This record gives sequence, C-alpha cells and structure tokens, in this order.
Amino acid sequence: MRYLWRNIFVFLYASLIAGVGIFFSYILSSIAGFIFGLVTFLITLFFVFLIIHPKFNAWKYIVPAFMLMVIFMIYPIIYTIRIAFTNYGTGHILTKEQVVEQLEKETFTPADSKNYIYEVYVNKKGEIKLLFQDEEENVYIVKDNKLISLGVKNFPNEIDGFTKIPSDKKFSKLSEVQKLEYHLENGIVLKMSDLLHFSTLRQRYKYIPEEDALYDYMNNEKLVAKNGFFVRSNGEELLPGFVEDVGWENFKRLIKDERVSKPFFRVFSWTVIWAGVTTLLNFAVGLGLALLMSDKNLRFKSLYRTLLIVPWAIPAFISLLIWVGLLNQEVGVVNRILNSIIGVKIPWFLDTFWARVALFIVNLWLGFPYMMTVCLGALQSIPDELYEASKVDGATPRQQFWNITLPLLLTAIGPLLVGSFSFNFNNFNVIYLLTAGRPPMADVSTVAGTTDILISYTYKLAFEGGRGQDYGLAATISIIVFLIIATISVFNFWISGMLKREVRFE
Repeated sequence: MRYLWRNIFVFLYASLIAGVGIFFSYILSSIAGFIFGLVTFLITLFFVFLIIHPKFNAWKYIVPAFMLMVIFMIYPIIYTIRIAFTNYGTGHILTKEQVVEQLEKETFTPADSKNYIYEVYVNKKGEIKLLFQDEEENVYIVKDNKLISLGVKNFPNEIDGFTKIPSDKKFSKLSEVQKLEYHLENGIVLKMSDLLHFSTLRQRYKYIPEEDALYDYMNNEKLVAKNGFFVRSNGEELLPGFVEDVGWENFKRLIKDERVSKPFFRVFSWTVIWAGVTTLLNFAVGLGLALLMSDKNLRFKSLYRTLLIVPWAIPAFISLLIWVGLLNQEVGVVNRILNSIIGVKIPWFLDTFWARVALFIVNLWLGFPYMMTVCLGALQSIPDELYEASKVDGATPRQQFWNITLPLLLTAIGPLLVGSFSFNFNNFNVIYLLTAGRPPMADVSTVAGTTDILISYTYKLAFEGGRGQDYGLAATISIIVFLIIATISVFNFWISGMLKREVRFE
C-alpha cells in the first residue's frame, strides 16, 4: 500500500512538472521563437525522466529549484534579450497580425452605400435573425455572404421557424442587434447605422500577403510595410505600428544616435563614479567606526554599537522618504539649521552638484552600519600576536594599520567590497526615491536626469518616457547592465577563491 501511494505521488509530481514545463515551452516558442520553446520542452522531458526513474531519487528535490530558476531567471533574461532586438514600445505594441486584423475591421461609407430598414425575428431558443428592406420595398435575407431577395414587398410574419417581433418590442433586442455585422462579397459590410437602419459600408483596408502591403480602398492607395508601420506613398505612417525585428539597431543607437548616446554615456560614467565613490566612502567610514569600536579602552561599546546599527535597522524606503523631507530646500530641517547658522539654503535637488552630494550623504547613512559590522567581524579575526610582534619591532600605530590591519582586512572583505560595488551600481531605490534622477539634463532632450544611474534610466525609458515608452532600448541597456554585473560577479568569485587559498596566519 505504501509503495502504491509513493507511485501515485511520483506520478502526480511528474505531471505537475510536465504541465508547468509544457506551458512555458509554449510561451517561449511564441515569444522567443520555436527553438527556445523546443529546448525548454526537451529539458522538461529530461526532468520528468529524472523524477520517475528510481536511480535518480534525489532529483525529486532538485528539479523544482531548476524549474524556478528557469521561470524567474532564465526566462526573463531570454525575454529581455528578445525585446532588445525589436522596436517594441509605444506605437509598436501589437504584432503585425494583430495590427492587420484591427485595420481590416475599419470601414467607410462609399458613394454607392445603400440603406435598409430591418425587422427582428426570434425563435423558441431566443436566437435572432434580421430581414432587410430597401428603398424599393424589396425584402432580403443574408445567406452565404449574400443579400438574397425573398421576392416579396412586405416583411413576412414568420420565416424558417423565426417569428417577427412586434415593432413596439423590437428595441428590446437592440443590444444584440448592434453587435451584428454581415460581411458580404467584395468587401461590403452590412452593419447598423442608426436605430432604424442598416447600411452597406466598405472594408477600408485589405492586407495583401504576397506584397506585404495594405490596400486602402477609400483612397485607392497601397501602403507598404516599413520600419514597423504601414506607410503611405507620401511618407505618412499609419497607426498603430507593429513589432518587428530591428537587429542590432538599438545597440547602434547607443553609439551613433546623439539623442541616445549623449545621455547614455553621461549616465554610464556617473553610474561608475557613483558606485565606486559611495562604496569607498561607506567602507572608509565603516572601517573608522569599527576601529573605534575595537578600542579596548572605549567604554559603553555595546551601547554605541547598538546606536550605530539603527540606520541599518530602519527600512531604507522609510529612511529615504524622511531624507527627502529633511533636505527640502525651503522647509527642510537641514536647510533651516544651515540658514540659521551661516545664512545659506542649499538647493539639494535643484543643482546637479548638490543633488549628487545629497545622494552620497544619504547612502552613507544607509550603508555605513553594514560596513562597520563587516569590518568589526574581520578585525576580530586578526591575531593580536601580529600587533605585539610589530610593536616589539618598533612599528607605530599608523604603520600597523597600513601594513597589518588594512591588508588582512581587505583579504577578508575584498569580495564583499566588490559585491557592494555591484549593489550600488544597481541601487535603484536611493536614486529614484531621493532625487528621481533630477535635475534634468538641460542641453539634451531625454528622460534621463543628471543623477540617474543606468538602472533608473532604463526604468524611465520603459515606463516614464515623455514621448512614449521605448522597451527595446530599455532592454538593450538592461543587457549591458547585466553583462557588467555578471563580469563583476565572475571577478568576485575568482577573487574569493584566490584569496581563500592565500590567507594564512603563521
């Protein structure tokens, strides 16, 4: 019995994994292409085999981790890469098939349009049917996409099991009648034009697959597909546009298009400066406080350590909002104090220099407790014998710091500094919540501000574009950020391994 329940569990478990895998295979094939979908499907089959086969019992626990990694890591990466090679953004949201389908529904009233009065008929199931009468009082019914004359001048009371609704009750079916649309031959559409009439309209656009073009029957003009739009002969682009592959165009824009490259390189250089300076500043202050807290002659060290940890304990989101108020130019506490002492009000968020200074100060407030805690732990791991031996040799406290403390400290926390640099490189919260990237760049039209870093710039391109969202360019910058952080991470792993083998105390 126990063996039976075990087999049932394994079967249900494998079925769940297979269902999730097949679903994402379908999604990937439709978004990233058939190859990605096929690879995901084959991986799913392999996972199911590992779960079912008794020799790979441990894989029952490993497979979910792999599945979650694919769903929340691999899939977003693949999707971002796919978007980076398209023009996906405002005006280019739909696929070409969806745009064609939407445009082919548009109609216009031709010069030879005809009007028909109508009557509503209903059967016992509640289904409705319409009969039409032209100006010459001929009655018609729609069959096989044609208006077929019944050969009578008046509406019959009954036809094909349908009974005519009295005129005073006809409008009770108005909501259903309004939805009816009859597509006749030669692109003619019969649809409701007012409460009493149906009119013949003409389908305005018709897609020609052989020529990849759209024909406009209203203007007797052919529109060709170009740069994600159907374009008229005079160069006018028909909205909406459609998503199409643009190859390396988004990457070229980062270099060749001055409207993109100029703000991009400014943001990139500031991102590197921001990550490097704030990491070193936090480390320097954290190390200084750690050395102070390590002084054996200092009293109430536990109290001081507890107080210095407070900024780390408060959620960063709350701290940042508080700092926005503290640094307000007119009513902020900081400026009020400065104004009362030296008569100065600093434009913290209006001037580029002071906005960047504010970022360094606030991030120092948020980050020094972490560095202090890390340095405290590392300092305690350095043997006291090294300091005693150096003291016997006549080393001064400064020499002890530069030749013993700092080298051994960097050996222990070097990888953490690299990781901190990576974190600050993508520190979206501080930038967006404190300055929102402001002030703006005055000499170039862009969504980027002078304090934006790459990640906040990417966010603005994707979701806050003043002239529309540019998901393709945002995805391109995301790939660059990913490659930079991935390189730093690989370097960090390498450093960790090298240092781990070199650390020895003799």
